[in-house]
Amino acid sequence: MNFKRLVLSTLLVLSTSLHARGERAPERDPWNTRPTTPRDQQDPWGNQGSIRDVELQVGRYFEGQARLDLLQDAYTRSQLQGQRIKEVTITASTEAGNGQARLLVNQQSSEQPRIIARQMARYTFAVDPFANSINQGLRTLELEMRGRFYVEKVVFGLVQNSGPVNPGPGIPSQPQTEVVRQQFNEVINQEGGLNLFRNFNLGIERQGQAVRRISVLARSQSGYAQGQLLINDQGSGQAQSIGTSSTRLTFDLSGQRIGREIQGLRLQFRGYLVVEEVTLEFEKGGSIPGPGPGPILERRIEQSINQRIYDTSGVNLTALMRIDRRHEDRIVDSVEIFLRGSDYGVNLKLCQQVLNSGPYPTVNCGANSMVTPGMQVIRLSSLNYAKLIELSLSVRMGMIDIDRIAINFR
Repeated sequence: MNFKRLVLSTLLVLSTSLHARGERAPERDPWNTRPTTPRDQQDPWGNQGSIRDVELQVGRYFEGQARLDLLQDAYTRSQLQGQRIKEVTITASTEAGNGQARLLVNQQSSEQPRIIARQMARYTFAVDPFANSINQGLRTLELEMRGRFYVEKVVFGLVQNSGPVNPGPGIPSQPQTEVVRQQFNEVINQEGGLNLFRNFNLGIERQGQAVRRISVLARSQSGYAQGQLLINDQGSGQAQSIGTSSTRLTFDLSGQRIGREIQGLRLQFRGYLVVEEVTLEFEKGGSIPGPGPGPILERRIEQSINQRIYDTSGVNLTALMRIDRRHEDRIVDSVEIFLRGSDYGVNLKLCQQVLNSGPYPTVNCGANSMVTPGMQVIRLSSLNYAKLIELSLSVRMGMIDIDRIAINFR
C-alpha cells in the first residue's frame, strides 16, 4: 500500500509540474535579453496526422517599419500548397506596448491596424476569402509592423476539408472554383463604371462558365461613395457603400452563366473613389451543354495568311481566309489584324456589305484605325451584328503586309 501511494503521489506531482510549466510559457518577457536555455526541439509545424493548422516558428525582433514575408519559408509554403487559409494568428509583443500590425494579402489590407501590447499575446487576422489559396489568387502574404516587435510564432488556420493538392485516386485535385483578379487603381469622379466583359474578355474566353461571385476592393477619396453591379444593364441587388479605407464589396451571382443568363456585366460607381481591384470567381467544370449532336463551333478562328494588300475599298474576309462555309452566317464580334509591316499613315476599317438590300448592296463601315510601319495588332470591332460573309477589310492610303487574321465570334 505504501508503495502504491508513493507512485500515485509522484505521478500527481509530475503532472502538476508539467501543466504549470505549459501555462507559464506564454508569460515570459521577450525583452529580457538574459541568456536562455535552448527550447526543446519539436516539429515547428505541429503536424500530427491530418493537417489542421500550419505553424511557423519565428523568434525574431523587428524594429521601425518592417515586413515579414509569411510565405518565404519553403517548407511552410509547401505545407500550405493546395490549402485554403482562413486566418493567420501571431504570437507577439512590442517593447513600448503600442506597436501596430496588420496583415497584407497581395499588398492590400482589409482591416485597420491592430495595437500590439507589451505582454506576449495572440492576435488573429482574417484572410481575404477571395485570395486564400497559394497560386489560386494568393500571391503574397505579409505581416506589416510598426514599432519594436518580437514575433514568437505564426499559425495559419486552414479551412477544414480543403484537402491537399493530390488527395488520391478518383478525387479531383483542382479546386472547385477559379479566381481571376485584376489590379485597376481606376479613379472614378462623380459617376463611372467598369465593363467587365471587356476588361476580363468574358464574351470570348468565358462563354458558358458559371460566375459564383464578384468582389471589388475600393476606397472613397472623400465623402459618400457607392458601387453596384449591373447584369444585362439591370441593377443586381442594392448599391453598397464604400468607406475611406479599403472596402470590399461582394456581389453573389449564384452560378449564372456567361452567354445564358448573363450577356453583360458592368460595375457602376457614384462618388469620388478609387477602384483598386476586381475579382471574379468562376465555378469549375461547367459550360453550357451543346445543342444535341453535331460539331461544337469554336469562338475564335485564327489563320496565317501572309498577304500584301494595297489600296482597296474592300476585300471580303472569307476571300482572305480559308474558312468553312458553316461559319459564314455566324455573328462576328471583332477582327484582329496582325501586321508585320505597312506604309506610314495607312487607314484600316471594317465594312459590312448587306447583299439582299436591293439591286445594289448597302455598305456600312466602322471607324478608321491608322497604322504605322512595323509589327502591331489592330483590333477592329464589328458593326450592326454583321455576319462573317458580310464583312470586308478596307485598306486606304497605302500598303499593308498581313501576317495573320483572327476572327472572334459572338
